[in-house]
Amino acid sequence: MRFQQNRHYVFFDSHCPMCSNWAMKILQWDTEGVFILISAHSTIAASWAKARGVDPNIFHKTIVYLQPNVFWCTEGDAVKKIAKNLKSIPLPFSFILWIAPKVIINGIYRFIAQNRKKKGKDCDLLLDKSIKDRIIL
Repeated sequence: MRFQQNRHYVFFDSHCPMCSNWAMKILQWDTEGVFILISAHSTIAASWAKARGVDPNIFHKTIVYLQPNVFWCTEGDAVKKIAKNLKSIPLPFSFILWIAPKVIINGIYRFIAQNRKKKGKDCDLLLDKSIKDRIIL
């Protein structure tokens, strides 16, 4: 896959109900359609990690935000970058991410990430026509 400069990419764990729910929120709040979400279980994620010498298991531990040929980041940094580039994110989320220090955001992120799969339900990503081209499973 060739990454486009004008897009923002998010690698997420599509097997996790919580992660899939937040992926759908990103697409809802992305009113300009600049985000592409890529499953952590895809060959695209594996080849991206291999090309950078990154352990592919990173995708199962954290969210990864990528701005092609500029930078990539994880955890709280990724959440902040995603929020910054969403035009219709609810104000309380935006405000909290703006004022909270990085150490607190990362601590909260790590706590949620460690406990995210304790929910017993599976999640089916229901893809309607408007987002099919913005998510890669």
